[in-house]
Amino acid sequence: MMARLPAKPGTGEVAEWARALTSWFQANRRELPWRTPWVEDGAVREPEMEYGRSGDGDPGKGESVKGRSGKQERGADPIRLRDPYATWISEIMLQQTQVSTVMDYFRRWMARFPDIRTLASAAEADVLEAWAGLGYYSRARNLLATARKIVDGHAGRFPWRREELLALKGVGEYTAGAIASLAFNRPEPILDGNIVRVFSRLYALPFLPDSSEGRSRYWALSRAWAGSGRPALVNEGLMELGALVCAPKSPDCPRCPLAPFCRAHADTSQDRFPPAKLRKGAVVVSGFGVAVVAGAGAQRRVLLYTPRKPERLAGLLTFPFFEAGDLPGLRAAWKSRLPGLAEASLRPLAVTVTHSITHHRYRIHLAEARMDPACLKAPLPEGFTWCKAGELERILVSSLSRKIWKALVSPD
Repeated sequence: MMARLPAKPGTGEVAEWARALTSWFQANRRELPWRTPWVEDGAVREPEMEYGRSGDGDPGKGESVKGRSGKQERGADPIRLRDPYATWISEIMLQQTQVSTVMDYFRRWMARFPDIRTLASAAEADVLEAWAGLGYYSRARNLLATARKIVDGHAGRFPWRREELLALKGVGEYTAGAIASLAFNRPEPILDGNIVRVFSRLYALPFLPDSSEGRSRYWALSRAWAGSGRPALVNEGLMELGALVCAPKSPDCPRCPLAPFCRAHADTSQDRFPPAKLRKGAVVVSGFGVAVVAGAGAQRRVLLYTPRKPERLAGLLTFPFFEAGDLPGLRAAWKSRLPGLAEASLRPLAVTVTHSITHHRYRIHLAEARMDPACLKAPLPEGFTWCKAGELERILVSSLSRKIWKALVSPD
């Protein structure tokens, strides 16, 4: 018979289920590069000392953290807390990106920016270059801004209070909870798609996470689970369970440590939870991307454009793009935006680049415009600049722009 579900979050059953979950997690956790324990002064940082009973404690160097009660479970294995810097970087990278993709990016990033002070002192161009291919480049800029704020405002030590974390650029409720719980063992809730799926099935909750009732219910459950003891293990265990066992389709219920308590499993309704979210219709973006080239050899220059919000790819160097359906339309758009450059030199190429970014589907026809080197001295509209052709591999960070460059005629 299925165990009785608690009348409200935070009752004894949740603590019992959390123990089953954390035992499973410790036996089945994946070895991921950002799960390396935090080592300070040659010692692994473990939750052996209580701090912050009144909320004013500070987990400084050599100290470690425990749950709200300050009690360590009898006979429990020590929790190896994660490096807050590595936790932060990995969580930002994992937004909208699969674990398998992030692993190599994370390793390269940590080799280049091994700590927060190294990142804070980096140039934005170097940070964007290291981020190239992950998309959503505002995330990389936010990482740099936040690293500098932590160095300047927190003496280079990562804050652990939720309100301080939420004050950092690019850190929302989920990321703040992840850093506080996974790196400092604070009983702070986190909620992602994996955890929503686990809770929706476990409690048979027919709510979408972005509905007002769904948001309230799922976050309440997350707070109860994080407060049930050993939040670093509970939160990461919930995420791991959703990633490895409680999959969106065909969950592996025989392997699930929560199956004896799961309402959806009890009546084989797992595939109904959570309810399907209505998908946004794809937005098709079509037009011409133009390679404007002047000069030859080492003096070869290519015209690039930096869009501004609310334009697409805001803040990233890219090729001039014109939403035109044919050559006459392209020439008219060109004349309007670049009146100082002759449109007669435009030549369509028999090349089309396709690319997808979230729900946008790009279909870009390529064109080329060869210019006399004298045009390099002509004034350009705001946002346009001439760049050395030999540097494009380094300065083009968006996948779409790199794809366009690769598809163009090879440099002389």
